[in-house]
Amino acid sequence: MIVSKKPAQESFYELHLNKSDEVMISLRSREGDPASPVLLYDGGEHALLYRRPEQSVLLDFIHPEARPYLLACDKVLIAETKDYAVEREYTAVCRHVKSLPLDQASVKPLLSEEEAKQIDERNLYK
Repeated sequence: MIVSKKPAQESFYELHLNKSDEVMISLRSREGDPASPVLLYDGGEHALLYRRPEQSVLLDFIHPEARPYLLACDKVLIAETKDYAVEREYTAVCRHVKSLPLDQASVKPLLSEEEAKQIDERNLYK
């Protein structure tokens, strides 16, 4: 099996919670269809979505208020968007791990705080 070495870093995504405390993660669409998707989460500020064994996406800097909900779920709904519309949606099994298989020191914000404040979020789903 081929395993992704360095995940693509996703700094803009949204976590949604419905009335049943089910978690949905909305993020930018990626090439190819997912195959047996799994979300690894250790309770910290990052999660690792394996869309396919060879393709992973790092969800960085998860808001502290969202973390308990991710810890409590056994699956998450993933919605991938393109041009302001949901291109695909699927369910990923949520696996709780002691630590994520990545070098935490290499995870850096993709934008400075000042740059992030100037972004028009409507353009992030294009």
